[in-house]
Amino acid sequence: MKPIKVIDAIRLAKEISKVPDGRFTISFFPYNRTKGKASATLRTIQGCKVRAQLSRERFSIDGDNFFLFEDKEGNPKTCYQALIRFMGFPDDNYQPRKILFHGDTE
Repeated sequence: MKPIKVIDAIRLAKEISKVPDGRFTISFFPYNRTKGKASATLRTIQGCKVRAQLSRERFSIDGDNFFLFEDKEGNPKTCYQALIRFMGFPDDNYQPRKILFHGDTE
């Protein structure tokens, strides 16, 4: 599966989320703000949709650093964009595609 740039993956996730049954899979390293570090264990969540920021959510840094989504049960989730490693989309039968960041090569 060909890698995809993070900006393109997020744009695709937003477009897919507009479709009633449009869902995606995401794999990322969770970040613990209390400890100030990311987990070494990759977390994968299936059946996701992009969501808007909730009124109760306040970020101490620029909100553009976060990717906001909900799981298949509708629970709000947040991750740092920089910690996203793979995303899967319906057109690829949800096969994980490596996420490329600035300066990354395939």
